[in-house]
Parts: sequence; structure tokens; C-alpha cells
Amino acid sequence: MGTCERLVLALGVLACACGDDSGASASIGDSASATEASASASESDTDSNGGESEGDSASGHGSESDGGDGLSCDKVDLLFVVDDSGSMAEEQDKLTDAFPDFMITADAELIKAKGVDYRVGVISVDMVGAGFGQGLRGRLQHSGDRLACEDVPPGRWIEAGPLSEVAKQFKCIASMTGGSGWEMPLEALRASLTDRVHDPEGYNDGFLRDDALLVVMLITDEDDQSVLNVDESWDGLASPGPITPVSVYWNQLVKLKGDDPSRIVVVGLSGGEESSCTSLGGDASAAPRVHELLELAAPNSHWGSICEDDYTAPLRDALAVIEASCDGFGE
Repeated sequence: MGTCERLVLALGVLACACGDDSGASASIGDSASATEASASASESDTDSNGGESEGDSASGHGSESDGGDGLSCDKVDLLFVVDDSGSMAEEQDKLTDAFPDFMITADAELIKAKGVDYRVGVISVDMVGAGFGQGLRGRLQHSGDRLACEDVPPGRWIEAGPLSEVAKQFKCIASMTGGSGWEMPLEALRASLTDRVHDPEGYNDGFLRDDALLVVMLITDEDDQSVLNVDESWDGLASPGPITPVSVYWNQLVKLKGDDPSRIVVVGLSGGEESSCTSLGGDASAAPRVHELLELAAPNSHWGSICEDDYTAPLRDALAVIEASCDGFGE
């Protein structure tokens, strides 16, 4: 794939949780000389749906304040919205390979320097009903799928902890397959933060925190094809209806964060706004709807080409936007 132009953080969510403080360290990397980094862990919030894990934060909270309003960016909810269609194995591998470096940098520049606590969630873009497919429909991924792995988080998302463990858990749960060819990242995002919280199952209840910066990381090799409120009976064989305007999803996302867009960051790894791209693993379509979401979230947004051979640099660039958004949190 060739190089495309802008990045959507669509869809990842980092959130920091308050807890008792203690130090931890870990090394991450496949090379002979492993990278040493201090790990931050936070005592997780316990939700009624199994979203519980253990860990102590190495740094305090609220060390960076926005001023007299009392707001501080000491929590980040990072939500990865990952295309799990059949063409995405190479891109998922590049994502999970770059994730350890992303977390090492975040540990140094956010977790330690600013006292930020975080959590990481992963969802697929698949909205097909349970009777016809996987039935994920915005549910947080917390088990192995494409890979034979057992490094899963204790709860339904990854809580802060030793960086080596966080990286292993992310690689396990973010390596997915079996999704529909009708990619709906925006609808899956909406369902994840609303339907899967408020329905009787309450599967994702507790992940999104009111006082956290929400970071959405969107990774897809196709453009968004979301239709609002896709019925559980959808079989995935044809579009369930007219595509919903991107602004509808953005407005709902802003409402979830107290009508304050400064509390949202969107990062996108996709095709270009008007151009497709090609890599050794295949092609990526132009993604104008992904880019539209990024424009709505600007300046708290970043785009990177999904056709890059290595996602380390795009994720580092995205982290710089997250850090700047954290500095301006609530302003």
C-alpha cells in the first residue's frame, strides 16, 4: 500500500483510574537487548461485569491541573476500534508490534511525568447479529481470537500494569478475525459506549469514565460504512440501510463526554481521504468518512497511513497529540 495522508484516532480509549501508588518495572521487546521501562499500574475500578484487574500506580494523580476549574488529565481511557475482516491480519500484526514502543513512550511522557492512569479496551468493527456471525456488536474483546494465546486481561479491558504484561494482553486480544466485510467502526464505537453499557447485559459497563480523556484509535483498511442502530437480526450479507452521517456519531460521542470535545482524541490508521494505498499485505481503500471524523475532532486528532510498513512512528505521533490534548483537558 502507498502512503496516505492523515490519521484518525478513532477509536481507542485510554482512561486513568485512581489508586494506591507503588512502583513496578518491565522490559518489552523481541530484540536481544530488551528495552527497560518502568511500568505503571493502577488499582482498577471493579465493575459488576468482571472488569477488574490488579495493579498499583507508580505515580500520583492530578499533578497537572488545567487551572482554577479543578480539572486535571489524570485518567485516560484508550479504546482501539480494530477492523477484524479477513484482510487485516498484516495490519493487526503491525499494530501489536508497535504497541510496546507506544506504551514505553506513554509511560515516560504521560504516566510518570503527568501522573496519568490509563486503561485499554479493544473492540471489533463487526455489527452482525449473534445468529449470523460473531455477535460482538461493540462488546469489549477480552479473549484470544486469531492467535492461540492465553495472555488475556483478568477483566473485560486491560488495566495499567507491568508494561510487558500489558503488551502481551494487547497482542492477544487485538489479533482478531471473522468480521463482516461491512466494516462499521463508528457504529461499533457508539454501541460499545452506549448500548453495551445500558442494555440489560451491561457488558461494557464501567469502562468509560466521566472524568477521563477518551482516546479512540480507529484501524481499518476500508472506509466506514456505519448505519445507526443496526438491528440484532442483521445477517451481514447486505447493507442494513442508508449510511448514517459521520456528524451524528461525532455529536453522540461529544455528548457522552459532557458536551466537551476537548475530552476526546481521535486517531486513525486508514487509507487516504481521497486515495487508496497498497502494501505487501494488500490494498486499503480511500477512507473519506474516517477523515471526516478526524476533521470534526481537530485539533485533537491524528491520521496515519495503514499502508506504512511500521506503525511505530505513526503511534508516536499520535501520542504527541494525546499529550497535547491532556495538557488542554477541559479547556
